[in-house]
Amino acid sequence: MINTDHVFALVAAAGSGTRLGFDTPKAFVKLRGRTLLERSLDALAESQSVGHAIVLVSPDMVDAAREIVNHPENKLSWAPMGVGIELGGSERVDSVYAGLQKVQPLAAGRPDSLVLIHDAARCLVPAQLVAEVVTAAGDAQSGAIPVLPVADTIKVIEPLGAQVSHAVARLDGAEKVVSTPPRSMLRAAQTPQVFRFDQLLDANERYLNAVEIGSAHPTEKHGLDSVQEATDDASLMEMAGYEVVAVPGHLLAMKITTEMDYRVAEMLLAGMEE
Repeated sequence: MINTDHVFALVAAAGSGTRLGFDTPKAFVKLRGRTLLERSLDALAESQSVGHAIVLVSPDMVDAAREIVNHPENKLSWAPMGVGIELGGSERVDSVYAGLQKVQPLAAGRPDSLVLIHDAARCLVPAQLVAEVVTAAGDAQSGAIPVLPVADTIKVIEPLGAQVSHAVARLDGAEKVVSTPPRSMLRAAQTPQVFRFDQLLDANERYLNAVEIGSAHPTEKHGLDSVQEATDDASLMEMAGYEVVAVPGHLLAMKITTEMDYRVAEMLLAGMEE
């Protein structure tokens, strides 16, 4: 059985709300009266799988985050899960690393310590999914992530070559299709993503060191000696050679990025609250 005192959540809440159509960073945008951040923390607390959560925010949102975290009703609702605040970095990987350093004194050296990374923008994530991913990570060698099958056919593309016709070249955003990966082998990754603390810390440090030293060509084989962009935490673990288990995700764990996403989430939530 997993000891929730050794499960630490890092909630990424430093993203801007530009694509969402708001001036406020999206984690602090309200969805039917409650911010995306609050709804994400609601799910983590309801899962009863997290002992402590740390919200990673930009410097200009510290006061807003503190007001949310210290609100008496929220503190009562989220108990016994504790919630703190930490300044994030300019990139997601920098924010997560700052969070890992924050929990290191409590988590380091404990083989059963798990760290959960969650996007505040995935605020409708079911508490049951959170619990399932934490359980799967506890049983796995390194960690687990929720995924969904890909509905669309995915294409690998590259910039148009010199031989393309002038008519095509004039099309804004036109690219060349290189290949079509088998859809049966593709999955869309969601959060929360849960990993063994020591391994995720190692993967982050190796990645950041490799980036600082300099990277090889991005098309070269995976590996931390050949750095490519890390768009989620599982990719860091993969590049470091750790095994990541994929478990079934949930449609409600959608990421609210655009105004259309927000409207869809609003309608879904309205239906759930009726």
